[in-house]
Amino acid sequence: MKLIAIGVILATIGFNAINALKCMQGIEVSKGDNNEVQKSDNPLEITECGATAAVSSTALLFAVKPSIISFPSGDYKCYHLKYEEKNSDTSTIIKGCIYNSLNVCDGKYSSSNTKESFCSQCDMDGCNSGERFAFDFKLLGLTLVALVAYLVK
Repeated sequence: MKLIAIGVILATIGFNAINALKCMQGIEVSKGDNNEVQKSDNPLEITECGATAAVSSTALLFAVKPSIISFPSGDYKCYHLKYEEKNSDTSTIIKGCIYNSLNVCDGKYSSSNTKESFCSQCDMDGCNSGERFAFDFKLLGLTLVALVAYLVK
């Protein structure tokens, strides 16, 4: 029973390690003091990183940071960029999957209309969302179930 429990845990970890990187991707616009979220053409959704996702995310970034140019690579990472309009209460959050060679957070930027207020990059599944700890809790739950099964038998 002990070997089965350990095997299940290792198989779960291995299965998740084999899967491609998954990131939140899309645009979210907040307006006003109450942070009312507006609908956008690209709603946030979990997407698997690949060439198509990286190109579309780079296009979203290029509209905000036109100086960002990178050569494609085989590795990917997630990003989370928030910028605010200078003359209004509107803020925009862009999330997505980009090539690992691209550095989104290389210095804060500011233009005549916008300013960057937050930027992060990461390379774990869902790390650019609020649900980034969900896998850790699933793994903890599986470990506890295996431990209880071992102790009961």
